[in-house]
Order: sequence, then structure tokens, then C-alpha cells
Amino acid sequence: MKKNMINSLMLILTFVLLTACGSNNKDNRPYAFFNATTPTIVVNNGLTYDIDVQLLIADVAAPGQTVYMKAFDFRYGRVLNSVDDTDGNGYATFKYQAPSGSDYDLIRGQDITIQAVYFDPTPPESNTTSRPEVPDILAAQDFVLQFR
Repeated sequence: MKKNMINSLMLILTFVLLTACGSNNKDNRPYAFFNATTPTIVVNNGLTYDIDVQLLIADVAAPGQTVYMKAFDFRYGRVLNSVDDTDGNGYATFKYQAPSGSDYDLIRGQDITIQAVYFDPTPPESNTTSRPEVPDILAAQDFVLQFR
């Protein structure tokens, strides 16, 4: 009986210790996207849609930062400006143009995900290899486009 009690106590202490000091799964980087306009319901006729996202650094709007829209299959339309600097409230706005006519008919009913990214603004260290250094992605935001 005493052995069971000691084992139970050890189990409880182990659980408390792991809960209190467990792995830190929270991303400690202070960069985040917020207030993203997603999903976007896309209709025919080659309409243009604004896709907005707000960049926060340490939970504060980040004006004057460069946000990029990653490339995606052109069958799903195009982004007219794949790079945008955030405004005074930290918002980047991308102009998305939907396909039209028969091109739209081929993708009707599908959903795709496109992504905006914020790169580390500090220049990567130069190296002696011929490959360019790729900057770290500090924040990423998915946008769902629904073709209805």
C-alpha cells in the first residue's frame, strides 16, 4: 500500500513538473499576420479583389515593412502586385485578378491556397558560394480562394 502511494505521488510530481516546465511550443518570434481577408469567394468575369493582411511585430502594427505574395499557378488568376509595403496601420494590400470566361469555368468549384510572407529584413550574410542566400521567413499567411 505504501509503495502504491509513493508511486502515485511520484507520478503526480512528474506530471506537475512536465506540465509546469514542459516543452515550449509557443513560437517566440514576435512577428505575426493578423486581420487577413480569407477566404475570398471568387466569381467569374475577371474581377479584381483586394486581399489584405496586417503585419504585427510584438503585437503592434508594423508600418513600412515589405510583404510578398508567393507565386502560384497562373490558371487560378494572378496578383497584380506581388510585393507591397505596409501602410501606417501595418496593412499590406494585394490586388488579385480572377480568371475569366472559359478559364474560370475550368476551375469553378475548386479552392486554392495562396500565401503571403514576411522575410527577415536583415540582409543575409554573404558567402563565397554561387548560390544566393535565402532570407528567413518570419511570418506567413495563407489565403483561401474559393471559385464559385
